[in-house]
Amino acid sequence: MRKTYGKLLPGMKLDDLAGKLIVIEGTDGAGRTTQINMLKPWLEELGHAVLDTGMTRSELAGDGIRRAKEGNNLGRVTQSLFYATDFIDRLENEIVPALRAGFVVLTDRYVYSLMARAIVRGMDGAWIRSIFSAALVPDAVFYLRLSVEELIPRVVFSRGFDYWESGMDVFPGQDMYESFRAYQAALLAEFERLGTEYNFQIIDASAEPRVVFAQLKAKVLSILEGDSRAAYFAKPEERTAIVPSKPAAPALAPSPLESEPIAPAAAASNGSLNREIDLLFQSMVAFYSDRPHAHAGASADGNGRANGNGNGNGHLHRE
Repeated sequence: MRKTYGKLLPGMKLDDLAGKLIVIEGTDGAGRTTQINMLKPWLEELGHAVLDTGMTRSELAGDGIRRAKEGNNLGRVTQSLFYATDFIDRLENEIVPALRAGFVVLTDRYVYSLMARAIVRGMDGAWIRSIFSAALVPDAVFYLRLSVEELIPRVVFSRGFDYWESGMDVFPGQDMYESFRAYQAALLAEFERLGTEYNFQIIDASAEPRVVFAQLKAKVLSILEGDSRAAYFAKPEERTAIVPSKPAAPALAPSPLESEPIAPAAAASNGSLNREIDLLFQSMVAFYSDRPHAHAGASADGNGRANGNGNGNGHLHRE
C-alpha cells in the first residue's frame, strides 16, 4: 500500500492506488519538460495511460500564483502557502484519481522543489516539511543534476533570466546575473541534501537529451516490470515465458478410419467393392430403361420413344 510522508488527507484511501508515480526533479533549465515530453508518448505507445502534471497547474490556485508572480512583492510565507495549495489541490483531484485508475503519473517537479525554494528563502525546514507531509511517496524520483556553470548558458540562450528564478527577492541589490548564480548555487546545494534524505536517483543532465532519455527509459522500465500488465507489453516471442500457457482443449477422438492407415489388402478390397457398386448401378439403369411404363395412356419402346401402340412410330396413341 502507498504511503505519505506523514499526514493523510481527510477521506483519502491509499489501498487501491495501482498506478505509478514518477517524479522528474531539477532546477529550471535542467531539461525536465523536454524529458517528460518524450517519456509521455513513449509510455503511451507501450499501452499505458499517462497523466503529466506540474507546479501551478491547479484549477484552484494556478492562475492566482501566475498573477501574483507578475509583480515583485510576493512574500515568502504567502508564496509557500500558495504553492502548497496548488500542490494539495492537484494531489487530491488529479494525482490520486489517476493512480487509482492505474495511470502512470509523470510530475514535472514535486514537493522537493517547493521545499528547496522555501528553505533557500529562509523558511523553517521542519515547518515546510510538515506542510508537504501529505504528499505521496513516489515510486521513483529522478533528479536531473546540472552545475551552475552548465546551467547559465542554457538559461541565457533560451528564455533569459527571470526575477524569481534568479532569486532577486533573496539577494536584492545585486545585478540579475550575480543573483542568479548565488540563488541557483544555494538551490542546487539544497537539492543535494534533499536527494540524500528522499533517495533521489541522479541523472547527469549535461548529456544530450536523447542520452538522458535513454537512461530514464531504462529506469522507468525497471519500475514497470512488476506491473500486472507486463505480459501484455512483452514481445510476442517472450509472452509464453511470462503468461502460463492454458491447458489445451481435449481433442476429439479420431474415427477408426482416420486413426489407422489402410492396409494394401484392404485398399484392394475397397476398390473391388466400388467396381461392384458401379456394375450394380448400371444394371439397375438398364433394367428400368427396358421396362414399359404407362404414362397418360402412353408407353415407351426400348429406345425410350413414346408410341402408345408399340409400333415405334413416335406418335402418341390415345384410347
